[in-house]
Amino acid sequence: MSNPGSFDARYVSRSSDCMYRIYAQADELYFINLGGLSTTAHVLTSQLGLIGVLIGSAMKKRAKRQAETLLQRAEGQDLELLLRENKTNFKVFIPEITEAAVEPPSFFAMRGKQAGRWNFNLRDGKKHKFEFENTEAMQAALDLLSRPLNGTLRVNVEWNEPKKKFQKKKAPY
Repeated sequence: MSNPGSFDARYVSRSSDCMYRIYAQADELYFINLGGLSTTAHVLTSQLGLIGVLIGSAMKKRAKRQAETLLQRAEGQDLELLLRENKTNFKVFIPEITEAAVEPPSFFAMRGKQAGRWNFNLRDGKKHKFEFENTEAMQAALDLLSRPLNGTLRVNVEWNEPKKKFQKKKAPY
């Protein structure tokens, strides 16, 4: 679970399966890698049948424990210090974001069930794609990002109370 001023999202990439804790502080977003499995590990475990499922489950439990340990240690620590602990940690200067959108879940999810997606582009052409694993993380992201990304963030989702999930925003009539 994320703290006020932060949320969790999974980085969508062909080479990794990493969860990030994203913190907003002043005019910067800090992305702290919580760990995960490489795509190679996913492929290898899927090729090993039942044994692969058992190995994959053990690897996921280990990654989850490591993430919990990191978060406990990181509480109250300076975000600049956290950036230096892992080469995949990074920060983004908010004015460098040229376009951002929160979208409903994609029909074909790369890493299983998701509540929605957050995509953004930077001035230098880099594109970042994240998935939210649950509605709480997505709501925390919407609450946190709406003010700093005021003119840049497109929110293409709305809450569907009967279904208890986010869905694509309906076009105005």
